[in-house]
Amino acid sequence: ELYRIRIALVQAFLIKHDYDGILLSRVDNYAMVTGGKRNYINTYGDPGANSFFVDRDGVGYFVGNGIEAPRQQAEELEELGCDRLEYLWFEGSSAAVVSEKFTGQLVSDDGTLGKNVNGDLAVLRSLLTTEEMEKYRRLGVLAASAMESTLHTIEAGMTETDIAARLIYEGQLRRCHVPVSLVAADERIAQFRHPLPTIAPLTEGHLKERVVRNYVMVVGCFMREGLVVSMTRFAQVGTLPEGIEDAYLRIAAVDAEMQEATQPGQNLGEVFAACQAAYARMGFPVNEWHNHHQGGATGYAGRTSKGTPGTRFPVLDTEYKERVNELSGTSVEFGAAFAWNPSAVGVKSEDTFILDAAGNQEIVSKTASLPTLDLSGVLGRQTQVCKSDIYKR
Repeated sequence: ELYRIRIALVQAFLIKHDYDGILLSRVDNYAMVTGGKRNYINTYGDPGANSFFVDRDGVGYFVGNGIEAPRQQAEELEELGCDRLEYLWFEGSSAAVVSEKFTGQLVSDDGTLGKNVNGDLAVLRSLLTTEEMEKYRRLGVLAASAMESTLHTIEAGMTETDIAARLIYEGQLRRCHVPVSLVAADERIAQFRHPLPTIAPLTEGHLKERVVRNYVMVVGCFMREGLVVSMTRFAQVGTLPEGIEDAYLRIAAVDAEMQEATQPGQNLGEVFAACQAAYARMGFPVNEWHNHHQGGATGYAGRTSKGTPGTRFPVLDTEYKERVNELSGTSVEFGAAFAWNPSAVGVKSEDTFILDAAGNQEIVSKTASLPTLDLSGVLGRQTQVCKSDIYKR
């Protein structure tokens, strides 16, 4: 049923734009159209090892070489009942096979066949059925558990790389792929917004592995069945720098106001305006948001669409719901997921939450074993948004 709805979404896209077929090769789009199936071998790249083609009639085809076809058929696609276009690994490509069999206005998500329409597919990657919303709840529990277990092991003197390794281990232990694992200790938190953990060079070089003295930021993205939960947490093992606790509380309040503003009928530009106002209201420099993206809609990608000033990407699209119900003969309701991540010098706040058509929100990345912040004082009112405090070891 999920596959049928995802195919109807892609079919609706083709009809809307007057395309005759689309070749999907990226890992995120392959998962999106198949309801979470895997086509990656190299986990560090966007292109998958095989593709999926959907024609204007809503017929789906596995497209790939003889290396990938057996496992895809046996372990990923068998229950879907899709057709199959196969070629020898040294004799062709997915684009070549499709172009030989199909005619008309054909497009792709990587430019190998006709126009590259990957950007236009963002709304399809963001729309989630009730089944996918339940998947998000379960994935969030796994992600939060992996993060908590990682934080519980952190001690003064531990290297950033060992912490990242632990995060990946805890994620994989829970059957989650961890495509992002960022760790910064002490001064590096203030210096870099995307802090890859420091690793000493194999030969000569100036970079030395950093160890945690006082506090550390841990960022993780956890992926399973194509869906991604993103979250950031802090652990204290020594003395916090002056002002960090206050700044952390205020940046969490910015995050809360962004979540509250994320409602059906709004667009991400309107939420971003609330973000800009919240930064100023919480005492941060008015251009602090220039220093890092603020997150956005998620789903079948870490971010299906980032919030930016004036962007009209809908918080929850309703146009495709009508088209899908007509094409599939169902009565489907779509929701969406979001991961905002406001940051300032030395602090950041990030969780993943789901939103249904009625406007109900639920943070799926709650870390229940960690202390929570009281945001009412800094906001001057009560809020339903719950944010984790810095974990003190």
